[in-house]
Amino acid sequence: MPRLLPLVAFLVCLMPLRSEESMPLLSLQVRVHLMQSATQPRLQATLDEAGVRAILREANAIWAQAGIRFELEAVGVLQALDIAPKRWFERDRNWVKSVIPTNEFSPTAIDVCFVREMGPNGFFYGEPVVVCEMPEFTKVKGGSANPVARVLAHELGHVLFLKHRQDHTNLMASARNGTSLNNQEIKDARQRALQILQQMPLP
Repeated sequence: MPRLLPLVAFLVCLMPLRSEESMPLLSLQVRVHLMQSATQPRLQATLDEAGVRAILREANAIWAQAGIRFELEAVGVLQALDIAPKRWFERDRNWVKSVIPTNEFSPTAIDVCFVREMGPNGFFYGEPVVVCEMPEFTKVKGGSANPVARVLAHELGHVLFLKHRQDHTNLMASARNGTSLNNQEIKDARQRALQILQQMPLP
């Protein structure tokens, strides 16, 4: 048995580390839009810049396991388009996306919009990322204490091409507050982050 110890120690040294210290940090820019509407209270975001920064800090703490960081390019108010109220048969996310103007979107950052209330906790199917300030979720052991930050981190996972995975403690599980990522998800997310960095024009 003692003769095996040097070999075991050698093999351990060869194993890839899965910590943020072992990976070059990849930084992606985000621009945050706080939705406002005089006629649709559900769209009226209540966050301020300090609240946004606190949420982003928590989301970055989740993404640290992948060596990915989201930097705040700017925070601004975005006035919703004046359209008809949502009809009962419309999907909430489709209606919400239809009221978001795109003229203030950033050419050099991922656009994130916050709304007060919404059917899904968040969504991303082409820009922008949309996050609800009042998410509904089920707590899991070791999950995030900040549900809005977890929703943001989850939707940013979709930006990085990660799909839903219903392992309750996983970041990509629906309507939970888990934060874990497996090695393949980290690899895929970093690969997509590098692609985004290569595609983004210089600021």
